[in-house]
Amino acid sequence: MPPPLAIVTALFLALPGFAAWDVVGHRTIAEIAWENMTARARARAVGLLLHGPALANLGSLRPATGTDAERDRALFLNAATWADLVRNRAEPWHAYHHSNWHYADYYWDLVNGQPHDIPGTGPDSQNAGERIVAFLATLRDPSAADTTKTVALAWLLHLVGDVHQPLHCSSRVTPEDTLPRGDEGGNTFRLDDNRNLHAYWDRILSQTTAPGPGEDSIAYVTRLAHRIEGTHALASLSEPAASADVLAWEGEGLHVAQTIVYKGVTRSAAPPAAYEVEALKVAERRIALAGYRLAALLNMVLK
Repeated sequence: MPPPLAIVTALFLALPGFAAWDVVGHRTIAEIAWENMTARARARAVGLLLHGPALANLGSLRPATGTDAERDRALFLNAATWADLVRNRAEPWHAYHHSNWHYADYYWDLVNGQPHDIPGTGPDSQNAGERIVAFLATLRDPSAADTTKTVALAWLLHLVGDVHQPLHCSSRVTPEDTLPRGDEGGNTFRLDDNRNLHAYWDRILSQTTAPGPGEDSIAYVTRLAHRIEGTHALASLSEPAASADVLAWEGEGLHVAQTIVYKGVTRSAAPPAAYEVEALKVAERRIALAGYRLAALLNMVLK
């Protein structure tokens, strides 16, 4: 029997660290995408997720109760977290884990107070943006088996979210955080209470808005998605949302990291209230763009 959504969430939270947005962030992006997908793209996505390789076990992410429409939607939202769930070495689906697919790190430092891209550095040959392009090609390929397309779809649902987390496109170099790895996307930039900057941004939605009494995990992210869409409506983001240039998405994330993410925070201290307000605003815009762009891609490749 497929595990209840609460168990899926618990499995995710038990992992040693998050690859990008936490389970709430990834599900919220998927919910925004779902709401902006065509009926045909939705049906094709669900069909693929239900008939993937047995080892991938994606069908287990569809809840056992609810209407068919509710279960299909929950499957889609949960599938956006699958690429993090497969990090668990205790499960057979760990065979699908690839840690370096979750980010595209660009290395930079400050020169005279201004961001400076470090020559001769850049993302690994396999990285989040490169994989998004590859998986889109797989989904377009009429000769690719549906089982292959299922895995490509599950990764795509996740990685489009990943590249919209600014610290998945950035690794800052300082005297404390030297090359070849820099600060590893803010992971070595420690805040207070054993938090680091990367984790702060990963968990920004779940840390600022709690579920309501009795609100289940899917209803919770639906409420978050509606709030974000209300603030960052597709009509107001129509031009950037129409961009399918994955390299440009990475450039946006790097720019946000260089100009906003580190501004106003210091090591070993809690982020100030003003920083938290600005960070949430920026993160929600990135999440909205991720959802709208994911929907546009899926409407195109899942015709």
